[in-house]
Amino acid sequence: MRGELEAEGGSLVAISVDAADESVKLAGELGLHFRMLGDLDLKVATAYGVAMEGQDIAVPSVFVVRKDRTIAWKQVGENMTDRASPRDILAQARAAAR
Repeated sequence: MRGELEAEGGSLVAISVDAADESVKLAGELGLHFRMLGDLDLKVATAYGVAMEGQDIAVPSVFVVRKDRTIAWKQVGENMTDRASPRDILAQARAAAR
């Protein structure tokens, strides 16, 4: 999906509440090749409304952001297994690029 997203002029960035060394390890284990940013204090997750209340984690969420930095689409999971499909993400990114 990353290559298709980049072909549309987009990029993929993950934001994690995990420590940097944990994120680097996970990225290596999963063979991920995109930027992973840290949010140890949950400031970003809280600002985007995806921090899980009473817990130090965020629910799985995807935001498609236009070049003008406005949010074109978002999918916020209701639990840890509720995730957007790569097909849906790519379709929304294509729509936002138009």
